[in-house]
Amino acid sequence: MPNENMTPPETPISTPTSPTRRNDFHFEPLPEESSGPELLAALLKHPGQIIYELHDQRRRTLGLWLLLFALAGMGLYGVVVGSLIGGTQLWIAPVKLALGTFLSVVICLPSLYIFSCLGGNDLRLRTIAGALAAGVCLSSLLLIGFAPVAWIFSQSTESTAFMGALHLLFWLVGLSFGLRLIAATNRFRSEQRRGHLKSWSLIFILVCLQMTTTLRPIIGHSDSFLPREKKFFLVHWFDSLGGKP
Repeated sequence: MPNENMTPPETPISTPTSPTRRNDFHFEPLPEESSGPELLAALLKHPGQIIYELHDQRRRTLGLWLLLFALAGMGLYGVVVGSLIGGTQLWIAPVKLALGTFLSVVICLPSLYIFSCLGGNDLRLRTIAGALAAGVCLSSLLLIGFAPVAWIFSQSTESTAFMGALHLLFWLVGLSFGLRLIAATNRFRSEQRRGHLKSWSLIFILVCLQMTTTLRPIIGHSDSFLPREKKFFLVHWFDSLGGKP
């Protein structure tokens, strides 16, 4: 006769999902003494390693290096942008793209930190700044990948409107990956609310678009380095389509 006091066997408890993997990002440390090319390779192949290091803060200069790489990448792509007109635009376009990227990062960093805090994250400003630099750096790497395609069109057409639309398309594709990386940084330790970050992403896109108008012309030619007239970027786009400067 079976013993009534016998305790039933315990149901095995399933092992929880590893906290180092969230939404296809595998968070693990970078190899020791990683060089610059290895950092860029990790940003493309294993972005979770970059996120892990930004949170761990063992490499305190990582965010600065990522920002420098981002500005250099935007400068390289700027050479392709300036090749449509040539001449002085070969150095003006890279300078303006790098400067516009830097100013956009500086302008939007405080709001990114605030929105991250409102979303329930307890992150340091250094980590948030590094995440923003990593996102911009990833975007610049993708733009460099698109550079040969953009160069072919810049050598076969004189339409600034078409080239502007093409560069904008490439930038939006690259930026989408950069924003995804920033969002993953905010989800490093736990799943957080995404509405705050989506709102900030829209603000960042608007700031970048307005910066291209503030520093115009970047694609076309002008007698002055900076414009003398203030314009909203949509007004500038419609004026460019209509042949106005």
